[in-house]
Amino acid sequence: MRNRGQRGQVIPLIALCLTVLLGFGGLGVDVGTWEYHQREQQSAADAAALGGAQQLIYSNCSNYSAATTAAENDAANGGFPGGGNVNLTVQAPPQSGPFAGNSCAVYVQVTSNHVASYFAKLFGLGNGVSESTQAVAAVAGATRYTPCIFLLSPTAQANFNGAHVDSPGCGIAINDTANFNGANISAPTIGYAGAAPNENGSTFGMASPSRMLPVSDPCPEIAGCAYTAANPPSSNACVSFNGNGYTGTLSAGCYSSLNLNGANVTLQSGGTYVLNGSSNFNGAHVTGTNVTIFVTAGGTAPNFNGATVSLSAPSTGNLAHVLYYQVPSNTTSANFNGSNNFYNGLIYCPGATSVNFNGAHGGYVVLVFGSTNFNGSGAVDFATPPPGGAIMKQVVLGE
Repeated sequence: MRNRGQRGQVIPLIALCLTVLLGFGGLGVDVGTWEYHQREQQSAADAAALGGAQQLIYSNCSNYSAATTAAENDAANGGFPGGGNVNLTVQAPPQSGPFAGNSCAVYVQVTSNHVASYFAKLFGLGNGVSESTQAVAAVAGATRYTPCIFLLSPTAQANFNGAHVDSPGCGIAINDTANFNGANISAPTIGYAGAAPNENGSTFGMASPSRMLPVSDPCPEIAGCAYTAANPPSSNACVSFNGNGYTGTLSAGCYSSLNLNGANVTLQSGGTYVLNGSSNFNGAHVTGTNVTIFVTAGGTAPNFNGATVSLSAPSTGNLAHVLYYQVPSNTTSANFNGSNNFYNGLIYCPGATSVNFNGAHGGYVVLVFGSTNFNGSGAVDFATPPPGGAIMKQVVLGE
């Protein structure tokens, strides 16, 4: 017979075990809550760093105030504004770590204090815990899948009939459709947003055309292009120059009319040439480094038919990478036809839908047209950008 005095002795032990089990179960709930909070906080830090670095693209890695403001706004939009229990630190450029002193990088740290606990209070964590996350984003060169040929018009088809286009380092983006009859195209991506293109007899060396969402004008993300759009050069005091057969240096400035038919001219290094009327480069020999050609709303896009051309854009400064800029409202189409022409830089005329571009070799260019004709008059080779010299940029997370 059991001793009545021993009855119930197991009940306190069961209660103690249940308390411990409930405590650990509750702690598991809290840990899950903290992990969820940390993931949300890390996402906000990542978004803030990327948003700040995106602003650096617009300013050619110089406007740190705008980068800081953008990072703070994105952190707040992600639910982690600075103040109260949240400490938000933004450094542009970062002050320590592997990106320290990188003028094209943004560092963000988000620390939340007193992250709520519930059952963990039983273990002395009544004031919650602190969680810290960080992220660094930096401006980098575009990948080989980033377009360097932008054909922006949603209603004007592009023509690659019989063309040979070799673009191994960047893609082609077409907002409408295209004719590729008998073409030989080599690019890592060829996208179209309109109807399926005509591919009869075509060869695609790297990727075949595939459907894509429409792309937007990349000008705002190219610092030199954005600067030119916001600060167009003066079109006052323009002069007329008839250089038919002229040999020599052509002065920079604004031209109300410019005739270089058969001329042999050198453009001034660092010069900006504003075309505010008609222009003719037919059969000319034109060379120039660190130059920009700007076509106003009233200017006529030039013809380089039969010309021998070697032109390079500035690599630094406010007009960095801008070789040719035609205001978007100007719909006249330039002819960049030639047998062996060299262009290096951005060629931007988004309002023109019949741009002829044939016979360019060796240069690194980004083309932004409404639409274009690459119709088989000569091969077009697009060079891979030099290290650090990409016109198109992107932001990437560094850590």
